[in-house]
Amino acid sequence: MKGTSHTRLVAIISIVSAVLAVPTSDQHIFESKKPRPLVIWHGLGDTALSSGILSFIEDIKSVHEGIFVHSIQIPLDGSLDDERRAGFWGNAEEQGWEGCEQIENIPELKGGFDAMGFSQGGLFLRFYAQYCNNPPIKNLITFGTPHFGISALIPCPTPPTLSCLLAAKVARSGIYSNYAQSHIIQAAYFRDTERLKEFYQINSFIRDLNGEKCLGNDLLLKLEEEENKKKGKNGSGLGVSNLNNFIAIMFDQDRTVSPAQSSQFSTYSSKNKTLIIPMKEQLMYKQDWIGLKKLNEKGGLKLEHCPGEHMDLGGKGGCGDQVVKDWVGWRE
Repeated sequence: MKGTSHTRLVAIISIVSAVLAVPTSDQHIFESKKPRPLVIWHGLGDTALSSGILSFIEDIKSVHEGIFVHSIQIPLDGSLDDERRAGFWGNAEEQGWEGCEQIENIPELKGGFDAMGFSQGGLFLRFYAQYCNNPPIKNLITFGTPHFGISALIPCPTPPTLSCLLAAKVARSGIYSNYAQSHIIQAAYFRDTERLKEFYQINSFIRDLNGEKCLGNDLLLKLEEEENKKKGKNGSGLGVSNLNNFIAIMFDQDRTVSPAQSSQFSTYSSKNKTLIIPMKEQLMYKQDWIGLKKLNEKGGLKLEHCPGEHMDLGGKGGCGDQVVKDWVGWRE
């Protein structure tokens, strides 16, 4: 009897193990699906396929096998010098529309994709989400992106490039001149809280992205009727409420973006530059000009933190790796 019971037990265990080893239909479906594609837009002074970007892409592919990754190049097929220069010099809105066209012509993205913007690049991806979004962004991830603009120019790299030095010189001489606004990329998101009247009248890039177009000069707004067709009445276009998730990441030791909290839609008080007005106290959030409040209420807005300085992703196992694991490469 004892031997018979033992034999039966072994047989039962073998059957259960065999059943558990057979993949379920859900497992087959999951394994047959590829990770959702990813679009990257690099930051100021970088290029689409720099050694840093290529290394990061390889890390992503090691985590999400089979993922398609496209890194935006402005101008398309330009030289490395052309790309670096375009990060400082150019018309921000024109570069935004160029990015839209580039994304729309990539067959691998037709079902939708995730998007990751580094610093300045995050603004251009939000431009795509709000004014184009066909194919749609699912998860939008931004690292240290000045969503509510900057109140001081971003420092040039060390050693500084000639393009950066010249752009900074022109910007400082008249940040709210027509020339600077249409030729210097940083000027397009320079929002000095002590000069908001000038900002509302002359700026169109970051002002409109944040739904502040209605605060501009009435005469100028009438002259922008053609642009209204693309951007909507308050300038925010489609807004961000249609995103699945918006992960806005702030670097806690950021000394490059001023204020660092701009990466999460906070900004200086117009009366006191030592005081930060948080996102939820901003009129654009309270009145939901771009859909941030709606997105937040449905659980899609994530305000995350990286502990280091601007664009310090923490190396292996750091903040950047964790974001890639959590928010990139979902299978649908």
